[in-house]
Amino acid sequence: MLITLLAALLGLAVGLWQQSPLLYALLGLIVGRTLALELRLRSLQARVTHLEPPRVQPQDSAAHTPTRSASPPDLDKHAEPAEQPLELDWPAPAVAKPISQPDGDPVLAPAPGARALDLARDWLATGNLFVRVGILLVFFGVAFLIKYAVDQEWLTFTLQLRLMAVALAGLGLLGLGWILRTRGRDYGLLLQGAAIGILYLDTYGAFQLAQLLQPPLAFALLALIGLTAATLAVAQNASALAWFGFAGGFLAPVITGAGNNDQVTLFGYYAVLNTAIFAVAWMRSWRALNLLGFGFTFGVAILWGVLRYDPSRFAITEPFLLLFFLFYVAIAVLYASRQPPRLRGYVDATLVFGTPIVTFACQIELVRHFEHGIATSSAALGGFYLLLSGGLRLLKPPGLKLLAQAFGVLGIIFLSVAVPFALAADTTAGVWALEGAGLIWIGSRQGRPLIRAIGLLLQAGAALSLIAGLPYPSDRPFINSAYLGAVMVASAGVVSAYWLDREDPSRRGWERGGPPWLLLWGLTWWLCAGVVELLQLDADRAFPANLLWYGVLTAVLSEAVASILPWPRLHRAQAALPLLGIAALGASIERIAHPGGSGGLAAWPAFLIAAYGLLWRVERRETRPFLAWSHVALALLGIAVLEWELLWRVIEQSQLASGWRAAAVAWVPLAALPLLTKLRTWPIGPWAFGYGVVAGSVLAFGLLLWALWSVRSAGDAGPLRWLPLFNPSDITFALVLAALWQWRRDLERRPLIRPTPGETDLFRAVFGFLAFLWVNLVLLRSLHHLWLIPYEWDALFRSDLTQTALAVLWGLVGVGLLLLARARRSRPLWIAGASVLAAAVVKLFAVDLAASGTIERIVSFLAVGGLLVGIGWWSPLPPRGGAREDERGVHSEAAV
Repeated sequence: MLITLLAALLGLAVGLWQQSPLLYALLGLIVGRTLALELRLRSLQARVTHLEPPRVQPQDSAAHTPTRSASPPDLDKHAEPAEQPLELDWPAPAVAKPISQPDGDPVLAPAPGARALDLARDWLATGNLFVRVGILLVFFGVAFLIKYAVDQEWLTFTLQLRLMAVALAGLGLLGLGWILRTRGRDYGLLLQGAAIGILYLDTYGAFQLAQLLQPPLAFALLALIGLTAATLAVAQNASALAWFGFAGGFLAPVITGAGNNDQVTLFGYYAVLNTAIFAVAWMRSWRALNLLGFGFTFGVAILWGVLRYDPSRFAITEPFLLLFFLFYVAIAVLYASRQPPRLRGYVDATLVFGTPIVTFACQIELVRHFEHGIATSSAALGGFYLLLSGGLRLLKPPGLKLLAQAFGVLGIIFLSVAVPFALAADTTAGVWALEGAGLIWIGSRQGRPLIRAIGLLLQAGAALSLIAGLPYPSDRPFINSAYLGAVMVASAGVVSAYWLDREDPSRRGWERGGPPWLLLWGLTWWLCAGVVELLQLDADRAFPANLLWYGVLTAVLSEAVASILPWPRLHRAQAALPLLGIAALGASIERIAHPGGSGGLAAWPAFLIAAYGLLWRVERRETRPFLAWSHVALALLGIAVLEWELLWRVIEQSQLASGWRAAAVAWVPLAALPLLTKLRTWPIGPWAFGYGVVAGSVLAFGLLLWALWSVRSAGDAGPLRWLPLFNPSDITFALVLAALWQWRRDLERRPLIRPTPGETDLFRAVFGFLAFLWVNLVLLRSLHHLWLIPYEWDALFRSDLTQTALAVLWGLVGVGLLLLARARRSRPLWIAGASVLAAAVVKLFAVDLAASGTIERIVSFLAVGGLLVGIGWWSPLPPRGGAREDERGVHSEAAV
């Protein structure tokens, strides 16, 4: 197919330069098709040679005795395969097998360039090259002769004789090919094909160019020629004869240049040819002949429509388009039903999907000037395919289940396309994308990589077409052709990813990494199209809530698809839904004052319920480790939303003092942290590590930051009276300490963590620091509220009362730690207490000594000194490892 297409394009380029595009394009098509067939034939011969069992080399009886040889006989590795009839069908590509030399060493495959050179050399050096080229030249020569005779205005009698002579020569060539078919099948078939083409040219020239035949007689002769070609081809089981014969018939009006203005004659003639092809399809499953008729019919029709069509010709042109469409739908059904039993139902994707694509493209141009003409045509086409699919399912012909499914998909596609075309008639990207998905589906079912590649190219073209048309102004968000076209592109990407993700031995290397990217492609189109429409709907305050509702819709649709298709990759994509909530939360920051505003009070609970419900459904189908991250993200998202909403209501909607506002920052994570480790029910129980360790660590770190940040708050409790320890700031700090300690213990008990001794010591050191900080804050806030010392660092530092109170507090804390260390025989506690006392001593000499004349500083020195003296007796340094020491040893160490 690729060689044929490239050759046709090259011929078209040359034809544009020579001002004869049709002639050279068709010439390139024939040359390309011939090369493709030769390549296919060569590949088949190589496969036959490889698969043919080795034959024993015939030995010369005169040179060898009949005795049994001890060595194995020589094998003829280079035996020529039997001559195969020239067939133009295109079977599905087979899996290539490695070719080995007789000694077992693999043979390196030739490079593509070397293969092409070998093909060209063999095409020139082997086969009946003179017959091939000669028939081609004779065919074009006859066409040019007929046209020249008419252009030179030769006498009618002379022209009649010349046309009759051409007809007799064609009949003679046909008879010669029939006689020689028994001696050389390929040679005879080529002669018969050339004769059929010449007869087509002669009859069409006599009718259209010279006007020597009346339309009824001309069409009767053309039908007779087509019937003859079909009969000969079927009788000899020779698709080559049918292909060459009908190629000549289709080329006749193109080469002679006739019928350019009279579409009734042109399309009526093509209708006769397609009738003959349909008759052949009734008997034989020849795909190459079907594609020949399809390509010529719709190719010439499209070119004629571009150059000659105007709306006044609609009534004459539309019936022919419908007739050609019905022809090739029927031929596609016949092709699938005429396959051998083991291949029954094998679908020709080019006809099944190409026929509606080309027909609909032509129909768009025919009905563009009618209001809602494209939408009506699309709906009619969709209804036709649904009825056809239902009929096949009802009749249940053997092996046509896949074809019925394909027709059903096409029906749904065209019915869905009718909606955007009713709103914007210029939109065609959606149908391209869905047709591309259909090609990938049928290519995956049949193991056809080329069909799948074409499907991907169609989807890429649809996306480019949609992007090229930007912007799409519309006053109806979501009810416009641009959005529906983007949804079709997204749906095509998801469907393509599903079919390419299935196990298939025909899968090529470039396809194996494609499913995740195609799924990402489809989801990106879905989300981006929704975001664009949501911004058009309301780009300001309501956008976050609308985005959440779009996420709920995404969850429902994805779950509906996942419930039907067991597709693990889609489950992984569903687990990423919390990212949409994070995006909505980020969009809320600059648009609204709190998440519950502008519809968020209903949207956020709905989104969180939908997201958790989706995760629950995914877990019931397949539990995977990556779901833990979805649970963590969703839990932190919900906590963040509650945190923001609570802060807004405390700070903006209440008359509470600053102490309440500072404390409120910690309330949500403070309440959530114990739940993450103590609950055993779903979703926390099955994902204890994710919730307790990962999400819990995030909350614990946040509480740690809050504890450091809360230092700057004076702890005002208004409208309530301030009381030491019983105020929002001090109570919240104490609860934070208790929550962190309990969180750590719960993780170790379950056990969700296995900390090393170093990690345990680090946690205790951080916890001790926070506890010491809390005690100091209680003191400083008490001094501020009871003694009216300003809660500012400069004022507190210059206050003698503050310095004395801190010194005494530090001493008491140190003593208390030392007594606790003695009771628990804990060396770390003893070191901590001693460190606090050392800090108190350093403070005395560094700060208090500068004001030693004041009573407060004197009290500081005396109090700390007395505490040190007393504690030295009661709590010496415990031994390492907690070993007991006798009373005497303790007293002697204290004395020292």
